[in-house]
Amino acid sequence: MDKSLIVGLLQNVAILLAFTLIYDIVWESEKKFRSRANKVYAGLIIGAVGVLLMNTPWTLSPGLVFDTRTVLLVNAGLFFGPFATIIAAIVIGIYRFFMGGSGVWMGIATIITSASVGILWKMYRPSWRKRNYMVDLVIVSFLAHFCMFLSIFLVKGEAVRANTFQTMTLPILVIYPLFAILVGRLLINRMNNHKVKEELEVSEARYDSFVNRNSDMMFMKDENGKYIVVNDMFCKMAGKTREQLIGLTDLQVYDKSHSNRYIVTDNEVITTGDIVIFEELFNGKITETTKFPINLGKNKLGVGAIIRDVTVKHKKRELQEVLLYLSRLSLVDQELKIFIEKIHFHMKKVIKADNFYIALYDKEKDKYKFPYYVDEYDTVDDIENYSLHNSLTDFVRMTGKGMLINSQTEKEIAEQFPLESVGEYSPVWLGAPLMDSSLKEVIGVAAVQDYHDEEAYTEEDLMLFEIFANTIGIFIERITMLNRLKEAKESAEQGNRLKTAFLANMSHEIRTPLNGIIGFSEMLSEDIENREHREYAQIINTSAHRLLSTINDIMDIAKIESGQVSVIKENFDVLLTLRETYYFFKKQNLKVDLKLALPKNKSIDVLSDKIKIQQIITNLLNNAIKFTPEGFIEIGCIDEGETVQLYVKDTGIGISEEDKERIFERFAQVESNGRRVYGGTGLGLSIVKEYVGLLGGEMWLESEVGKGSQFSFRLKKSAN
Repeated sequence: MDKSLIVGLLQNVAILLAFTLIYDIVWESEKKFRSRANKVYAGLIIGAVGVLLMNTPWTLSPGLVFDTRTVLLVNAGLFFGPFATIIAAIVIGIYRFFMGGSGVWMGIATIITSASVGILWKMYRPSWRKRNYMVDLVIVSFLAHFCMFLSIFLVKGEAVRANTFQTMTLPILVIYPLFAILVGRLLINRMNNHKVKEELEVSEARYDSFVNRNSDMMFMKDENGKYIVVNDMFCKMAGKTREQLIGLTDLQVYDKSHSNRYIVTDNEVITTGDIVIFEELFNGKITETTKFPINLGKNKLGVGAIIRDVTVKHKKRELQEVLLYLSRLSLVDQELKIFIEKIHFHMKKVIKADNFYIALYDKEKDKYKFPYYVDEYDTVDDIENYSLHNSLTDFVRMTGKGMLINSQTEKEIAEQFPLESVGEYSPVWLGAPLMDSSLKEVIGVAAVQDYHDEEAYTEEDLMLFEIFANTIGIFIERITMLNRLKEAKESAEQGNRLKTAFLANMSHEIRTPLNGIIGFSEMLSEDIENREHREYAQIINTSAHRLLSTINDIMDIAKIESGQVSVIKENFDVLLTLRETYYFFKKQNLKVDLKLALPKNKSIDVLSDKIKIQQIITNLLNNAIKFTPEGFIEIGCIDEGETVQLYVKDTGIGISEEDKERIFERFAQVESNGRRVYGGTGLGLSIVKEYVGLLGGEMWLESEVGKGSQFSFRLKKSAN
């Protein structure tokens, strides 16, 4: 091998090494390289490199030149894909054709074969880089240059061909493949470097997203107490940019009292290596700071911290304590004013309520009385009646909805309702209706207001204030009902009304603590971690619901007996009502399958009492669930033209012929071997029968012992 050949090889190697930089220039990421324009761009650059290689060749004989374009093209096929490689091969092939000479066809053949080997290898072994890639590089490099060796037969002239075989066999079969392997290895290294770089960028982006988009404040300090990492929330709290905070100490960020406490806790973390947690009041908020040691390397420890705003958590805890107190307070017999004073005292713990009043509405006089009124500026006479027409108080009473009123919402209301100002103007006002226990009638309005801060209240405060208003409304109704009961007892003129009033009062007396039991047992079920204790809380909740259902049944029968049940007719879609009832029960953990069978009608409009129909279906479903240990329960509807038939079918224990006669009687239940094995009052089906009659419908039963039952009733669609 002469000196010129070695010099030419070295020049070509230098160009090939420069070729690997194309990966950095063109192929920044595989996703970006998928675009057609980038592939064309890469193909043209590779073609230009091939032309450059052919301009630094070594000449074996006139018209017969050698270079490393095969090394270039086989790697182009492996790494850049067919599109870019074909463009490069075309550019290089055209240039070689115009160079001419005795080796022109050999040159074109080597261009085609080396490019094809690289392309085909990538096509049929697309995952070759993910495995033992060196084996693939060796095989494909030697295969491409073996094809180049065979193309020597295309050289014109036997003497020239023989000289070529003698001179180029070793370089083609040994040196060229080694160069191809070297270039492939360099490209793979560059590819891996890019992937590591991309993964690092993704990792940094995730870290930045986690730290800076976190609602908690985070920071890290070095061993000298200087900030080295801070997130956006911490910068916001400190009132400085990240660049300003980095390198500062606590003494340069906080006042002396705060900085001293932080320095002490930092020293505790570094000295003990333990996690330190403490709470404090900072800028009007309660924060929980968790500090922990961080290894900075070289035997140095720093401090990391997460500062969390726990104001809402503390407010929730305080709210739970206040609600617990309210539930107890409502059970104590006391004067209304004393009761409201206690309510007001505890309300101020969770709501800004320096200015608070209760306005009770007298329907007959259309006026209000103020049994309780505390205000910075205004005063009222608690005996006098006031006409509050077109006031915010009257507006809440008429709408029956709690409202947060500021200057903006007041303008919006004034556009539809002729508001009139009463008393001293306040920029923000919070009002909630006082409802009776049935939540159907507004008996008054509770309100708080602030004269100094328009942002004193939020929608969350409104929801909380409505809880206080409900407690006050129930207590007021309780006192009213007790007074009515005393009057009815003293007069003793109408026994039926006395019984109903007594039952209503007793149901209220029972419902009030029951609602407390249900609410707090549900809260306990969510908060208790001990499984056995959670089951106890769930048993309490289930039993309370069952007792409440019994009370409701008794009250419904009492109202039916005294003729106090009224039918309120309205047009509604009975199919929609059935779907709502079905999905309500479907959410429960039933032991049987619940089905819904409806006609294909989009809707079936019925003029009737929607609430009573819902109660009929609910009672029938509860009855079916109780007596169906396995199988299914089906809610159904049949369109009969002018009438509609509704039914509840089950695969339960069934009802015997003798029991069918008395199943709709009050307090009647199906027995099993002379023993009561199913709970309940025995009033559910009696109430159903009465309600169907009140709605002008008819009801019937189909049942067979051991196979199930179907309760059906038919209603007219219209009032005609």
